[in-house]
Amino acid sequence: MTTAVSHDDVIELDRWSVPDLELERDCWIVPPRDSWRIDRRLRQTRVSAKTSTLFTRFSSHYLLIQTNRRKKDLPEQVIDLTFVQEEPREIRDYRFWLWLAGALCLAVPAVLYAAFPAPLAWLVVPLFAAVAFMFSAIRSGRHVFEFRALNSDVVLFTIDARTPSRERVDLFLTELREGILRGQRHLPDGKGRVPLAVADMRRLSEAGVISRDQYEQIKQNWFSI
Repeated sequence: MTTAVSHDDVIELDRWSVPDLELERDCWIVPPRDSWRIDRRLRQTRVSAKTSTLFTRFSSHYLLIQTNRRKKDLPEQVIDLTFVQEEPREIRDYRFWLWLAGALCLAVPAVLYAAFPAPLAWLVVPLFAAVAFMFSAIRSGRHVFEFRALNSDVVLFTIDARTPSRERVDLFLTELREGILRGQRHLPDGKGRVPLAVADMRRLSEAGVISRDQYEQIKQNWFSI
């Protein structure tokens, strides 16, 4: 059986450039560092995890992520916002069940003590348990925004909604969205996006931002459109 393949069905991943001159790439290499134009920075610190992350948006549609964990610098990550979904996935997990457990540890002994007076020392254990539950809820609670690769469910980076302040985070998120839209405004429609997106995801895979399996999954998603 013979299958006819037209020229339009052949995609060369290494020989493609976006029509807009500002977004043209040379072999999918990030622009030289000395040419970067810094737009805004956002630093987020998690004391409990001894982790500090600096997000730097530069040249309109690029994002540099620098993370220091336990006094050790992790490899830098550079994300081209052109290939990030416009709307992040918001996740709220405040560990309400831990707060409820803490409240019960306070309420139940208090009610029993009111009905059946006993030495106050008996309340020490429930009190410590309540504090432990609430402290755990504060440490493990999450309110984050997950930014996923275009046309996939793979998370490229995550921004905490609570630090350093909600106002600064909201401003940074707004400008990220503007950068994403600006980059995607110059992308070709339909299958014309495939070589561009796949080549950039391959770059992220080689840089360790995503795994090889995630890259293969994203590639299959693009080839199936």
